Amino acid sequence: MTAPPHTTHPHKALAVLCTGLFLIGLDVTVMNVALPSIQSELDPSPQGLLWMADAYTLALACCVLAAGAWSDTHGRRRAFTLGLALCGTASAGGGLATGTGQVVAARLAMGCGAALLMPSTLSLITVVFPDPAARRKAIAVWTFVAGLGALAGPVIGGLLVEHYGWRAGFWINVPVVVVALAATGRWVPESRHPRPGPPDRAGMGAVTCGLGTLVWSIIESPVRGWTDPAIGAGFTLAALVFAFLLRWERRHPAPLLPPRLLADRRFTAAAAALAWMFFALFGSLFLLTLYLQTQLYLTPAQTGLRLLPLAAALGAGAGASLLIAPRWGDRLPVTTGMVLVASGFGFLALAPPASGYGPALGYQLVAGFGAGLAAAPATEAVLGAVPGEQAGTGAAINDLVREVGGALGIAILGSLLAAHHTHRPEPGTPQGPLSQSTPGSSAAPPEASSVTFMNGLHTASWAAAAAALSATLIAAAWLPRRAGPTHPAGPARAPQLESEPRGTSPPGKLY
Repeated sequence: MTAPPHTTHPHKALAVLCTGLFLIGLDVTVMNVALPSIQSELDPSPQGLLWMADAYTLALACCVLAAGAWSDTHGRRRAFTLGLALCGTASAGGGLATGTGQVVAARLAMGCGAALLMPSTLSLITVVFPDPAARRKAIAVWTFVAGLGALAGPVIGGLLVEHYGWRAGFWINVPVVVVALAATGRWVPESRHPRPGPPDRAGMGAVTCGLGTLVWSIIESPVRGWTDPAIGAGFTLAALVFAFLLRWERRHPAPLLPPRLLADRRFTAAAAALAWMFFALFGSLFLLTLYLQTQLYLTPAQTGLRLLPLAAALGAGAGASLLIAPRWGDRLPVTTGMVLVASGFGFLALAPPASGYGPALGYQLVAGFGAGLAAAPATEAVLGAVPGEQAGTGAAINDLVREVGGALGIAILGSLLAAHHTHRPEPGTPQGPLSQSTPGSSAAPPEASSVTFMNGLHTASWAAAAAALSATLIAAAWLPRRAGPTHPAGPARAPQLESEPRGTSPPGKLY
């Protein structure tokens, strides 16, 4: 492949791509802080609350691999543009919703738009920044913005909900989308795979069906019971679909999920670290938002502001990874980061009732720094395993493990919390759902409700810590000790640009 031309505005292109990425992260968590307000107006069930929070991430996870492959074939900027438009349209629909089902449907559509957006942002970075050192810095910016968007959701959402109502959390996306669409056409170059293979439609369907069935089963299990036939059938169907997927992908000439990647230990370890990291982060944001609003009785805006330390710690960790990874390789920052994530959950797992803000702050500082330290090296390891012509697919795989981890984090940790309210009340405490932890509930005495909530928080936190430690062991065993070259056809070999940008400036560098 000949050397591709490069955009003359790399920093502007990066800013546009990060705007779309920020929007994705914002939409993941802005719903969490709006849930109590939605609950008071629409009166959803406890599982309805979980579906509102999880529908967006579930749709993103189910569709992102197919969207990444589509962008490789039809154009990555085109996918980015379509994703922006779909997110904006669905956000307007959410702002007009009058029932639980309509909110969930809007969140699902927004997740589908985000599936087109997210892999395009990362694959286009490999076009805009072909220089390995500059690309490493750009990926660090990308990982920080991805986390920052998720962490800004409670802050921005809290201010909007408190002053304008929960619908403003949807409407805020519309002007951002309009500006981003205009900037995309001006500064973001187009690129695509020069010789795409036949589409893997069966693989796309299997991924969507398998993930959707798995997460549905997890979300519904606290209400239906783990022994309910529908739950057992759901888990069985998901296992069968994934078994079919693995067998099918070995035979397809252009597989959606290349089987050779699963045999690559560096890829597998990095993907496991990312999955469990986002399992912990997204799940903990759901738990922390409920804790701050239902146990400390903070307003949405106050809740958002008290989640800001997580953003600061994430940024500090990302900066530290730029100093450690080039010299010491991926293993040290990833394993250290995951140990810190697991340790952070200790603050929540050991917190007594009426313990105030301290445990939440301790978790944010320790786990946030650890997540920032591990995210960029793990992302580079995942991308380095995929040839440059399949940058969209590689970015989609990276996004998939993040979003699957996030979806399962909200589903599993939220379900563990809900299970204590639905099935495991304290002795003498009237049985009530998760939603009855909100201020003003009369279903149980406040002290008993607080103890029940904290018991659920402890269980969920121990589960998250165990998951993070398991990923640490995999990373310690399989990631290389020292820094090494990426895949020979990987990101260092950038995808081809379709159009020649104006000007003759040198390739993008990030200084």
